[in-house]
Amino acid sequence: MIDATIFQVGRQPQLFVDNWLIEQSDSVTRRWHKPERLGAGPVLKADRPWEHTPYFTYSNFNVLKDPTDGLIKCWYEDLGPMAPYQRHPWQNRMLYAVSEDGVHFEKPLMDRVLVDGQRTNIFAGYVEGASPSAVNPWADTGVHSAAIVIDPEPTDPAQRYRMLFTRATADYRHKIDVAHSADGLTWQSYGVPPSFGNAGGRLSDVSTITYDPATRLYLQYTRHGRMTAAGAPSDWPGVPSGWGGCFASYWPNRPDLMNKRRVYRTVSADFLNWTDLVAAVTPDDLVDNLDEAFYGLGQFRVGGLHFGTLGVLQYVDNEMEVRLVYSRDGISWQPTDKANAFLAPRHGAHWDRHMVSIVSPPVRVGDRWHFYHGGSWAHHDYWWAGGQKLDHDEARDPSAEVRFGMGVATLRFEGLVSLDNRGPRLGRIITRPLSTDGRSLWLNSRGKGGAIRVAISDSNGRILPGRSFDDCTSISADGVRNQVRWTTGTAPDPEGSADRFIKLWFEIDDAELFAFGFDD
Repeated sequence: MIDATIFQVGRQPQLFVDNWLIEQSDSVTRRWHKPERLGAGPVLKADRPWEHTPYFTYSNFNVLKDPTDGLIKCWYEDLGPMAPYQRHPWQNRMLYAVSEDGVHFEKPLMDRVLVDGQRTNIFAGYVEGASPSAVNPWADTGVHSAAIVIDPEPTDPAQRYRMLFTRATADYRHKIDVAHSADGLTWQSYGVPPSFGNAGGRLSDVSTITYDPATRLYLQYTRHGRMTAAGAPSDWPGVPSGWGGCFASYWPNRPDLMNKRRVYRTVSADFLNWTDLVAAVTPDDLVDNLDEAFYGLGQFRVGGLHFGTLGVLQYVDNEMEVRLVYSRDGISWQPTDKANAFLAPRHGAHWDRHMVSIVSPPVRVGDRWHFYHGGSWAHHDYWWAGGQKLDHDEARDPSAEVRFGMGVATLRFEGLVSLDNRGPRLGRIITRPLSTDGRSLWLNSRGKGGAIRVAISDSNGRILPGRSFDDCTSISADGVRNQVRWTTGTAPDPEGSADRFIKLWFEIDDAELFAFGFDD
């Protein structure tokens, strides 16, 4: 629901993801921007004797900047050894890596889990022949699809880090568990299973969780345990290739028979008791192809806007790309850029040729965002080779063909979208009436040979004294916080109050406007 409150912008950054802020536009276009891969190869991959199949996909790795020490930390899953024509081995364990600069990661050797007498960077999960202990409570089961979140201001320091994961066994029994930690390495189960409203304790894998410090709620995007169950007609002919991996029949324009993979939302205050699962992102027959389904959703915020990095699985090609979606309430989501890929597989001989994924929020490094993305040399359904009798190179020789890694793709800070003008015509944008208690205006902008000027009017369009285009100092610098100045100061509305509404007039001459906002 859109109402007048979204125009009470306060001091939150504003991005032009849609037309709601715009009252009038002249000679300006909207451009969506994609992250650029940093380097040719992954920054994390299997390079230790105890690493078999690091699993960098939804939601099997987490990259977070720790506010306690400023380090960028990665918790990632290893599937275990792979055999020809084998399904998942479910000998999953969790490993740890850390970086100071966000590009070079170290795998610290610890005494927590030894393999063949060697210290490793394994901190939890299956270890051949080991028994559960205080150091590794899950040594006899796989720790799969772990979602890790950091509470920056925990009431209990022992629960600064929290983890929701699937305890998986070789007989394919799965159980959702939750644990907490003081340091992100030594974990203790809560001892009671989590619940998910009317779904009870049942939940599928693939979860991403973020923490909202404003509400002190944990926000999870996940799968419903029965999302593929539907009241199919009793005489339907079945799936030609056999059931497996949710490659099921699909009925277009039948929401009652919707059984594609999709994403649900649930929230919790204590990490144990979660609200009912509500469908948040579901394939759309007008936008999505017959074989496209949604695999997982990483979530991050820019001011009042929610953004999601949505994994889109294309069943026929067995590949996965990332789309960028947005929401103004965190519940109803819309695609950006006409549903084009935000990050796509590179094909050819690249290490991420068939699947990519973005799970965690981007990390700010200087004036850039780092999107840590998974990539795969293999297709998605290599692991269904045993169940469906599939025969291909990845099934025949998974130890050589099934390879994952983690890369870095960078993007301008808050630079997801811009309003652009290219001469010789001047561009202009006039906003709808906005209110703010800020006393200065900044632009995330870049001159491409030209500049931007800003004028301020009242809600009726009358330019305020001293706030015309001619009074404004042109902004041509490339910066994420360019301050706007007029000849008589920096206050957008020198005589107004926080309750007064004003319009911003942007004159864009061969330049890009990514975002704006107000400060003290």
